[in-house]
Amino acid sequence: MSLTHLFQRVDAGHVNVDTDRTSLSGTGGRFAAGKVAGGNWTYNGGLIWRSPEFELNDIGFLRQADEIRQYLNVGYRTLKPFGAFRSIRARFSHHTTYDFEGNHNRTQYALGGHASFKNNSWIDFQAVHKPRIYVNTTLRGGPRWRFSQEDHISAFVGTDQRKKLRTSFGFAYSGSKQNNFSFFYTEIDVTYQPTDALRISLSPSYSYHPSKTQYVTQTNFNGTPRYILATLDNKTLSASLRLNYTINPNLTIQYYGQPFISRANYKDFKYVTNSIADNLYDRFHQFTDNQISFDQASGAYLVDEDIDGTVDYGIGKPDFSFVQVRSNLVVRWEYIPGSEIFLVWSQGVTSFADPSDDLFDGLKTGILDQKPENIFLIKATYRFVL
Repeated sequence: MSLTHLFQRVDAGHVNVDTDRTSLSGTGGRFAAGKVAGGNWTYNGGLIWRSPEFELNDIGFLRQADEIRQYLNVGYRTLKPFGAFRSIRARFSHHTTYDFEGNHNRTQYALGGHASFKNNSWIDFQAVHKPRIYVNTTLRGGPRWRFSQEDHISAFVGTDQRKKLRTSFGFAYSGSKQNNFSFFYTEIDVTYQPTDALRISLSPSYSYHPSKTQYVTQTNFNGTPRYILATLDNKTLSASLRLNYTINPNLTIQYYGQPFISRANYKDFKYVTNSIADNLYDRFHQFTDNQISFDQASGAYLVDEDIDGTVDYGIGKPDFSFVQVRSNLVVRWEYIPGSEIFLVWSQGVTSFADPSDDLFDGLKTGILDQKPENIFLIKATYRFVL
């Protein structure tokens, strides 16, 4: 019943929950063929499968079972510089996915390219078209959910990586039919390396991910399951700072720190009516003002679905603002060849801020006003020569 498998899905005819079972046994694998070297053209294609009972999480990581994926990749690259370009690469990819019941869940096409200039600056871009998106896991055991058609673009540029001061910048944007959801992400990386021994980099990023059909919870109304969705406003801000200093080949200092905040606000609650309808607004019913109200005392939304004056069920307020900062300072000393001592100072704060605050206010209250957790570690190794 985990998110990886969801054998309890109400519309799945090929799997079911057996409460007497204590283990799962399935198969997974890949068949692939292609050309990866020699000449201007490269290509590969294949088939990947994960049976519904396939389970790797005892020894590794498996995000999703019950999937069959066909894929094809074609690439073209120049072999000699020409004009202002040192090299150009173009790529095309296509894949489709099915589950083991035969449902066609996804079709995706992507076209991209990468150009390197003679001054060693570069640009990379990609466009993706997803005309078909069905997801078995969105409703957490409910029926397959249909997302509206999505189109995605991204572009990143960077300067010569050999320079003392180098930078890269880029963005990604996705939009969907009927504004079902969208996604915007941008990041910049600035690296300064005044000497071979010292390198400092700062990488801030920001993302904005609104959606009209974010899953919230599941409840029951007169014996009928209700899959509750809401309109989500989600923003995330983070910044990574890295420092590497080599005092000598045997003594190095490394530092990494990242403040992070993700804030989500929910509104316009609704329940699923037809999860695979072509029209977005046929997939759900949005509660009217006389069906739903917020109770300040309990911190929950109260729903009177049949408008008879009696509360039928409640929905806990899902808004959150998650704040975290992590930093690590590592000193490595190779006191004799092959033998090392590591001194580590790890500091962290994890907290929740007020979801009504903006991102910067949330960072302040969630980090500066909190007591950090400090961990000190010593690790020593000795290499025996036999």
